[in-house]
Amino acid sequence: MLLKDVVGQHEVKQHLIDLAQSGTIPHAQLFLAHQGAGALAMALAFVQFILCENPNEEDSCGVCNTCNKVQKLIHPDIHFSYPIIAKKPSPHPSLSTDYIQEWRKEIVTNPYINELEWLQAIGAENKQGNISADEARNILKGLNLTAFEAKYKIHIIWMAEALAREGNILLKLLEEPPPNTILILIAENQEEILPTILSRCQLVKINKIQDEAIAQALLKHGVPQSNTQHIAYLADGNFNEALKLIDSETDENTRRLTQWLDASLNMKSAELLKWTEENGKIGRENLKVFLEYTSHIFRESLLLLHIKNYTARLANDELQLAKRINKFLTYQKLEMLLALINKKHYEIERNVSPKLVLMDMSLKIYQIIRGK
Repeated sequence: MLLKDVVGQHEVKQHLIDLAQSGTIPHAQLFLAHQGAGALAMALAFVQFILCENPNEEDSCGVCNTCNKVQKLIHPDIHFSYPIIAKKPSPHPSLSTDYIQEWRKEIVTNPYINELEWLQAIGAENKQGNISADEARNILKGLNLTAFEAKYKIHIIWMAEALAREGNILLKLLEEPPPNTILILIAENQEEILPTILSRCQLVKINKIQDEAIAQALLKHGVPQSNTQHIAYLADGNFNEALKLIDSETDENTRRLTQWLDASLNMKSAELLKWTEENGKIGRENLKVFLEYTSHIFRESLLLLHIKNYTARLANDELQLAKRINKFLTYQKLEMLLALINKKHYEIERNVSPKLVLMDMSLKIYQIIRGK
């Protein structure tokens, strides 16, 4: 991946370029990022830049043999660790390498993928992914080997929070790194990283992507310019969300939400049952997008209610819907609705029946609004 293809983050790119050009690349870095801000994409572009056979001052060439291997995630001197579940039956401890084919497929397609999507891709269902002690020991073993082709031996740990206390196994590596080794940890929650790990890594903070950068990137994905700004607003700095919104129908979601609120508020049982039947069939991913969209509308409604002269991240028809919502909802009730939507989104992710989720949510929304 080229640095120029990473969405936004110009200051971070320049910082990494300066490190590479000055020859002062730290042996251990922690890329701390907001979800969807591009930490993994940045790490991949950075290592491609430092290993490239013919780099220019600002980027890798993208066409040399090394760049081709990095882009396909098959370079012999770049290794990855990420949350996994145990493979059964297996006589050996499960390692990230057991899922390398799935990793290559998912990350080459979308390096902005989130942890839940990755776990779903490897069939984790309701299981929690982790990076085990065996994996940590495998990292030590790999980085102590001599590089095959490149100047550096590199290991990228994605979602390093999954290391938990197993991260202590890496302390000796961090304190006494083998020559020409680079360890890049990627995380979203600093509080879940062991202080002993955090203190031994150079921190690189990657903030939310600016709306304009997302809008420009969407143009390259064939999104009409008239739609890019709105999608960027909804994505709120998360390019993975922006990619999902390309395929969603915002107007259709506005219609769904309006119909649902009308039926729920007035307890029109027949209409509510029909709505639940229809929208329980739109597919789990589309339903998740709808719930995220609904959460966005409620959140903007809350901000409109709470902040004077707030400029909402809403299109005109959505703004009218938000103002309508605020006529019958208090700040406290909006907070309760947001918590409910987030809970139901979690249930959909955990494979609860969509129809059951929608019906239960409709009843609870009625109870919240009516104060019952």
